[in-house]
Amino acid sequence: MLPFLIVEDEPDSADMLVMILAPAGVPTELATTAEDALALLHQNPTGYSLVVIDLALPGKDGFALLETLKRDATLSRLPTVAITAYHTPELRSRATKAGFSAYFPKPLDTNLFLGTLERLLGS
Repeated sequence: MLPFLIVEDEPDSADMLVMILAPAGVPTELATTAEDALALLHQNPTGYSLVVIDLALPGKDGFALLETLKRDATLSRLPTVAITAYHTPELRSRATKAGFSAYFPKPLDTNLFLGTLERLLGS
């Protein structure tokens, strides 16, 4: 399985995601900014199976990162999952309309999160 790219600036949240995914055998790589994520994705555009994106990143936020991914023919194929600690119904709607494959408020419901990721990847 190709790794998931986790784009998360908060170390505790990044650690939590790794702890959720590791028992499922999912390898992960971490970027702490949208710019770092784009650098990794451009170095290896077919090297990831999914991108988990925190919406409240420093600098370029999760929505801006998604917009950049959607404009790239190779990267636009990647499923993208939005996560946020600032959940509102309006933010969920905005994320869905923007084109995220899935949306999750923090703290994550582990079973729902893993089940959704499996469905997105066709597992």
